[in-house]
Amino acid sequence: MRPMPRLLLLPLFALAACLIYFTSFAQEKTSKSDFDITASYIEACSCDMFCPCYFNTHSTSHMDMGEHHMDEHFCRANLVLKVDKGFYKDTKLDGAKVWIATDLGSDWSTGKDSWLVVNFDPSVGKEQQAALGDILGQLYPIPWQKKAVDTAAFSWNVDTKTGVAHAKMDNGKGEVTLERVSGNDPHHEVVVHNLKYWGAQSNDGFRMWKSKHEAFEGDGHKFSYDGTNGFLITRQPRFAFPQSVAAWLEYLHFGM
Repeated sequence: MRPMPRLLLLPLFALAACLIYFTSFAQEKTSKSDFDITASYIEACSCDMFCPCYFNTHSTSHMDMGEHHMDEHFCRANLVLKVDKGFYKDTKLDGAKVWIATDLGSDWSTGKDSWLVVNFDPSVGKEQQAALGDILGQLYPIPWQKKAVDTAAFSWNVDTKTGVAHAKMDNGKGEVTLERVSGNDPHHEVVVHNLKYWGAQSNDGFRMWKSKHEAFEGDGHKFSYDGTNGFLITRQPRFAFPQSVAAWLEYLHFGM
């Protein structure tokens, strides 16, 4: 068989290069995320500082202050977020505020004893609520035993000069007050880096701002804690997260 002339090979190579380029471009367009947001949190929970949930696959044991004083596993928290910038498909999310009150329960794989109440600020529109609901469902993929959605106006403020972060519902049913933890160097905050925040792709570090007080009351749930775990964080969920709890736990502790 006669070898193909070199002049004929050049167009074939050019065609192959074009096919590879456009195939890669199409795959990149197809794999692009439906959403991209950056959100900042004021967060506090019932655990001692720093939250052990980020190093385990279950909530920590507490001596409950109830009638029977029994040891219970739970993590009752307020996650108060403000979207700095973001979108979900064609919906802009800039400035949207959400107050998440929750108890992670005793077993994350089954959702035993867990509950979740998502409170949207009245300024968040219906399309934004639907978009954030999908994003938050991927970010926190626990099979919640109880879920509820409500509307509650609230304030959100971080004052780096005074070292106080404060979020409060207008109806008085929820409040979080954090105070910045002082480190050896007064010019730098105490920050924990290289630690995953749930399903988020990245974060700027857990800024140690201890909870002076956190409380919530709603949908039949009520809790209040002083002097417990708290932090500030800005996180960026961008791409698809593991859809099963088992896959998420593996992702959380061992990486993708």
